[in-house]
Amino acid sequence: MVLRQRVKDIYRSRYILWTMVLKDIKARYTGSLFGPLWLVLIPIYQILLYTFVFSIILRVRFEEESTTLSFVIYLLAGLIPWIFFSEATNRGINTFIENAHLIKKIKFPAEICTLSVIFSSAVTFFIYMLFYVLMLLFHGTINLKTLPFFLFPFTLQALIILGLSFGFGSLTVFFRDITQGIGMVLNLLFFLTPIVYPVKTIPYKLKWVFLINPFYYIVEIYRWVLIKGEIPSLSFFYYPVIFSLLVFLLGYYLFSKTEEAFKDTL
Repeated sequence: MVLRQRVKDIYRSRYILWTMVLKDIKARYTGSLFGPLWLVLIPIYQILLYTFVFSIILRVRFEEESTTLSFVIYLLAGLIPWIFFSEATNRGINTFIENAHLIKKIKFPAEICTLSVIFSSAVTFFIYMLFYVLMLLFHGTINLKTLPFFLFPFTLQALIILGLSFGFGSLTVFFRDITQGIGMVLNLLFFLTPIVYPVKTIPYKLKWVFLINPFYYIVEIYRWVLIKGEIPSLSFFYYPVIFSLLVFLLGYYLFSKTEEAFKDTL
């Protein structure tokens, strides 16, 4: 009953959520000449930059018969989701502190603060994905039938981000050092996820480390549906789905138990 009421409260506050998302997006480019146009210019610039550096300058290939552009396509399929995850998580664990003035003065569900971060970062993610899909179309390596399925790993990421933001966001109010610690963990996790290197280069003795990393599966699902145009076997989904749900539930449980206390601390 309590959870149902919380969902209703969040739904009633949807206009506050929408306002916070728009405000956050506008705040990034306040005072800039091009304003929100940077939302489009930055993804175009970064995709072109990676293409130029790895295809023209470094000429990186995975295999002899592959092209240099193939590496860029492989790289971006993991890097774009990681940018979304890293940005949203770093901002999510600080959202209660950054919105302390609202939480203390206005009566609305604190969950709105976390959701606004997810939605704001998701806007950037989908803009990146739009240009990435155009790149796949140009390269001729896309299956439009499996394309919509990329929303599944996106949903798993969103659940993990919400869980981490609720849980660690609540603790960060009391222990500000958590922000630095999360940054270090994310940096390590990036290199433990096959984003800038192929899976086959992982040493056999260390493979177990990667197999317990949920982002190994999430990134690979992105690559299967976007590049290979296929859907992995059902067994490939068990671990990341269970992990995502557990992180979300544990994070929200911690948030619900500490909400009143951190509101007094803010």
